[in-house]
Amino acid sequence: MSGRRFTLASRLAALALAALPVVTAGCAEREEHVAIHGTMNADGYALFEVENERQQRNDVTVTVDDEEAGATYVLIYSHKPPRNVGWFQLDPSAHERCGGDIGPHCEIPGYGWLVDVAAVPAGASGVTLRDDRCGCNADNDDRDWTGYWAVMRVERPGRENLVRFEVWAKAVKSHADEPTIRQLL
Repeated sequence: MSGRRFTLASRLAALALAALPVVTAGCAEREEHVAIHGTMNADGYALFEVENERQQRNDVTVTVDDEEAGATYVLIYSHKPPRNVGWFQLDPSAHERCGGDIGPHCEIPGYGWLVDVAAVPAGASGVTLRDDRCGCNADNDDRDWTGYWAVMRVERPGRENLVRFEVWAKAVKSHADEPTIRQLL
């Protein structure tokens, strides 16, 4: 009988030890979420800057509200401030969408890389664009990095729209820090 108690006690101790890393990991934030409400100007363009204090992944979601069906939007990423800002004529079908890796295949010279394209579906009044980028140097995880995302309506609307810009910062190594978001234009 004492052998059975020892087995039960050792099982309980093993379960307690197995649960310990879960509790410890729960103390370090693996994800931070931050969002701002902005305005897309009457030309149909908005530019956002996201500053990260450490190497971490940014999952970005941009939602444009109060829009008519069929309006087409693009999301453009740049790792430094774009040389050219503001609305410009763009045919998204003439550019390849990055689909993850940025490179010459999806570059829009002077503006950045085309990371998403979406049209407002019939019966809807808004559209959502997404991207994820990473400062992913886990050997230097305390190094900061900044990204720039521009959202633009392909057809000039002639009126302002509300824009919600959200970032889910996800840990690369130990934890995630809340990034700072600013609308620049």
